[in-house]
Amino acid sequence: MKYLICFVLITANCFVSFSQKTITFGKGYIDGVTVNASSNASSGLQTLKSTGFLPNPKSSSRFLSQATFGPSYPEIASLQITGIEPWLNTQLSLPNSFNITNYVGNIHKYMVDSLNAKGVGGPYTIDNLFINDYTFDIAWFQGAMTSPDKLRWRVGMALSQIFVTSRLSAFDNNPYALASYYDLLNKNAFGNYRSLIDSITYHPTMGVYLTFMNNHATDTLGTNRVFPDENYAREVMQLFSIGLYELNDDGTEKKDSQGNSIPTYNNDDIANLAKVFTGLSWSESKYLGQRATNDRSYTKRMKFFGLDSTEAITKPWKTNPRIVNGHEPGAKYFLKSSVPSRPVAQGELDIKDALDIIFNHPNVPPFISKKLIQHLVTSNPSPDFVKRISEVFKNNGSNVRGDLKATIRAILLDPEARACCATKDQDTFGHLREPFLRYMNLVKGMELTATTGVYRNVMEDLYDKLEQRPLSSPSVFNFYQSSYVPDGPLSEKGKVGPEFQMLNSLSLANYMNALHRWIVDNSPIQYYSLFSGETYKSALDPEFNYVKDYQLAKDERLGEFLDKYNLVLAQGRISKHNIQTIKNTLLSLPITVDASGNPDPGWAERRLKMGLYLIMISPEYMITK
Repeated sequence: MKYLICFVLITANCFVSFSQKTITFGKGYIDGVTVNASSNASSGLQTLKSTGFLPNPKSSSRFLSQATFGPSYPEIASLQITGIEPWLNTQLSLPNSFNITNYVGNIHKYMVDSLNAKGVGGPYTIDNLFINDYTFDIAWFQGAMTSPDKLRWRVGMALSQIFVTSRLSAFDNNPYALASYYDLLNKNAFGNYRSLIDSITYHPTMGVYLTFMNNHATDTLGTNRVFPDENYAREVMQLFSIGLYELNDDGTEKKDSQGNSIPTYNNDDIANLAKVFTGLSWSESKYLGQRATNDRSYTKRMKFFGLDSTEAITKPWKTNPRIVNGHEPGAKYFLKSSVPSRPVAQGELDIKDALDIIFNHPNVPPFISKKLIQHLVTSNPSPDFVKRISEVFKNNGSNVRGDLKATIRAILLDPEARACCATKDQDTFGHLREPFLRYMNLVKGMELTATTGVYRNVMEDLYDKLEQRPLSSPSVFNFYQSSYVPDGPLSEKGKVGPEFQMLNSLSLANYMNALHRWIVDNSPIQYYSLFSGETYKSALDPEFNYVKDYQLAKDERLGEFLDKYNLVLAQGRISKHNIQTIKNTLLSLPITVDASGNPDPGWAERRLKMGLYLIMISPEYMITK
């Protein structure tokens, strides 16, 4: 127990009944409860909060499965000593330790230098040597495997699936576009939502993906009327901030007098907001409409072009004089608010005002809070859970709105997150593990290490099997929609199951085939040479180390092996019946032991690999609670 409890008064086993109304306190229920400690310490309330106690192994594993890409056995043991809140405070204070863009740049420079040293073709430079977007995957995986700020990377993944961009429909295999955007998400993971949405709005990757790069003012001259592109204006409201319908603070939809949902915006709002996002181009552009000069143009904040009509017509480099403004002049009305009319040269103030209007919309706290809860904890948070987090988003305790650090902390420490039994909907709590997270669970849980400290994983085959990897969504709606309802019990109970949109007979078979390659073939990393003739380095193609568990493959120790990886991978949730079924299967695989009690390595690995495989296809692993 982390806190010394000197005196606690418990009445009727913590259930007090007044006028047939039951009030529950303790086990995380603390609303309206105060605790005065004899020492006058401010931590007295911790006696009723589950986070006030050191976690047991299952609680440690469960917390780390929400807050990281997955725990290892030593990390679970360590958390039992430090406690959840100290771990969380440390993680939230760690700096952003890995720059994906710089790593891509280092790979690029290495290729240039190596090819020039070979003297084949060239000479090569950063500007004339093309690199593929799989260098982003190599860089992303390197960061994910080595960065100490594990919570930041987990939150960054969640943000990448809320504020979506994707290589599938843009960027021409440019790794700098992907790397720079993901760096933005990691950098802002513990910052403020207002800063995040500003950085996203000005990032060229989003400008290209949602087609408002070089968006210009309305052109009403001539025979062809051209209006500002509306893609970003629509998606920044629908997907990045307020959603389709007005919400209560608990995430439930408001209803009008006829019981209908109330739309948050209409087509006029989209059209007017689109006028705000006009006049933005590449940082090095000389005029609106110019193309990017090189791949690294994606790494720099977009530049604003206002241009009044006289300036637009007289500039010699302005090729289309009918576009009289870069930025749309006049007032813009949307979301029952207005951006005032001002000179187009001051158009960036329009963008600031518009983002402020969105930021202060009452839908933002419940909308963003629920999205983050769904990615980190459960697909179906209770309204009370959403409301508690929304209140933190609105005010972090210091009258700051949009504090993502406080929001993430509140989500992971919430009673409903820490104890799934703290909700009446226990049978629908949790979510289906996403395919890519299952992979990360494995490489983290098995402590995949590279002797050189360098991982080179292009993740091509992984993506072919799982249909998921960072920044590879098929659409702006992510790999799955947060409102998706699968047929069956969830539908009958009015619940959602977003990740089930990726699950079908083919995707499940592909996942099991991928597991075979990763575990049985011991090939969890896909190594590519960066250029023709590069010397193969086996140290950059790491495998799992099964040797450390050989002794656990013996008949009398199989229970230890299954308990260990049930804890590491499935948070100890696999039932006794299923564990026994797996054990019986492993016992059917023969094994020999020498006079010193050492099992034959080949037979030992066969058992260990089969055990891991069966754990990772078990229903209790697939559904995390």
